[in-house]
Amino acid sequence: MQQLTGLDASFLYMETGAQFGHVGSLTLYDSREAREGSLYRALRQTLPERLHLLPPFRRRIVEVPFGLDHPYWIEDPNFDLDFHIRHIAVPPPGTNEQLAELVSHLHSLPLDRSRPLWQAWVIEGLENGQVALYIKVHHCTIDGVSGVEMTSTVLDRTRQGGAVPPVRDRWRPEPIPGDAVMFARGLAGLALQPGKMVRFAIRSARDLPGIAPMLAPFADALGLGRLPWPLGPRRSEQVDAPALPQSAAPRTSFNRSITPHRRFAFITLSLEDARKVRRAFGTTLNDVVMALCAGALRRYLEERGELPEQALVASVPVSVRSANEKATYSNRVTAVIAELATDEPDPVKRLRRIHDSMRAAKEMQEAVPASLLQDFTQFATPALFAQAARIAARLRIADRMRPPFNLIISNVPGPREPLYCAGAQMRTYYPVSAVAEGQGMNITVQSYMDQLDFGVITCRELVSDPWRITRYLGEALEELTKLAAAAGS
Repeated sequence: MQQLTGLDASFLYMETGAQFGHVGSLTLYDSREAREGSLYRALRQTLPERLHLLPPFRRRIVEVPFGLDHPYWIEDPNFDLDFHIRHIAVPPPGTNEQLAELVSHLHSLPLDRSRPLWQAWVIEGLENGQVALYIKVHHCTIDGVSGVEMTSTVLDRTRQGGAVPPVRDRWRPEPIPGDAVMFARGLAGLALQPGKMVRFAIRSARDLPGIAPMLAPFADALGLGRLPWPLGPRRSEQVDAPALPQSAAPRTSFNRSITPHRRFAFITLSLEDARKVRRAFGTTLNDVVMALCAGALRRYLEERGELPEQALVASVPVSVRSANEKATYSNRVTAVIAELATDEPDPVKRLRRIHDSMRAAKEMQEAVPASLLQDFTQFATPALFAQAARIAARLRIADRMRPPFNLIISNVPGPREPLYCAGAQMRTYYPVSAVAEGQGMNITVQSYMDQLDFGVITCRELVSDPWRITRYLGEALEELTKLAAAAGS
């Protein structure tokens, strides 16, 4: 029995009737390359050989009564692989839009907490002889980096496959503990909370100068911006302070209370073209990705007559996973807040402003210990955390206040070499992420070989056509690529 960290458990507490804690991926293959002619049959045969390399696939949640402490993982005594691997097809002609609509529906279904928190769907009937594999896993188990590691474990590095590392320790299922046992564990954990809180307060006081500026946008979002600031001078009062958002983000049509329904769209862009832009203007690849998203969002809002005068603000996840934490299935991530310069019509100036904003955000993030978020969530009371999320959704708080940021934009580095499933090469690797209360759009990109695979997930009622966003992403890259070529000539 292993207890979840506070950060991992927070993805369970955040769930409401409309907000889910799982993330996923959609990968495409040529079904004619698959051994035995069926990706489903091949996956069903090979996956059992790798379960010892995938601990999250056989462990389930056991919660503490009354939310006294964080839940625990146990090895599921009722593990049933057939429950988790499903087989389905789209009707003819099997277009990308039909595939995305099916994934939208599957992604709108919560995972069953009485079983291991993952499911895989082999989707057939696609045009051009393709077959898709959609996998969703709860975020309490993985972050972006560990999700890539999980996919690399499920798949092969060669078309012929390879030897699977042998089982070192025989898997032993655990009995499901009763409520009395878990209640006693909860009381024991509760007794340790005061000590955790004192240690957190001491560390926070020590790191206060670095933390205070990061709280400014959140304080302004709550209407606290004009109150005396007890954590040191505000950013506007500091000398030579890096340019970070000084207030809450502007409201948009997708910054409202969300529903349980989702829309998904995807596109593949050239990684080499993005690198040409990076080299031409002296930025980072992530800056280019952010600029593509900014350009697409600016055009989307401009066409709807909704473009705010103030620049949109993005929350950007940053991995803090060290080299010795590879193959550790948990969350080792923090986030930075950066402006998207959507108020700037010139694409190159917009890119440079994003570069400056991201550099300042990273400097701020480096000034704050990576363990701060883990420390805070570790002593947060689960019952209060979950209740706060439900109350916020019920009262539609997101409709009453400006958001601290408009959306999450995530850039996850993926495999540089091709991966294979049952002999079929993986062609694309589209992320299927999550939206949160008040942020009805998420743009996540996964690099794979020489391409950038974008996945756009939205709340269906707030952004009904994410394909427009993907189309504008492609046009934004085309525009920057032409400008990069002109700058180099």
